[in-house]
Amino acid sequence: MLVIRTANRDVPLKAYVQAWKQVLAESSEVEYSEGLTGYWSVSRDEVLSQFRAGLHDRINRHIPGYGVGRKWDSDWQRCIANVARQLNTPRLIIHWLPKELKERFAHRLWEGE
Repeated sequence: MLVIRTANRDVPLKAYVQAWKQVLAESSEVEYSEGLTGYWSVSRDEVLSQFRAGLHDRINRHIPGYGVGRKWDSDWQRCIANVARQLNTPRLIIHWLPKELKERFAHRLWEGE
């Protein structure tokens, strides 16, 4: 039996496809009490977006090298988000950059003692 593995359970493929078709058949004004990724109310379009995101995620997980390497680490992702925020702040002198960005943004790095 084919199943779709979600974050907290396995769903038979037939039930998954039926749920997707049911959401597609609803009118666009429908509100669901909770979505696929949270416990808050969402619109029909948001549920369809969550279905598509899950589908794309399952497809991408079959790409060789997906999830491998230091750039997939949550610490690296947080660090780069901070660097992006700093780089997007005009006239801010930056004290540290990852090695991939040092040459490109050397004019923004602090050159103190």
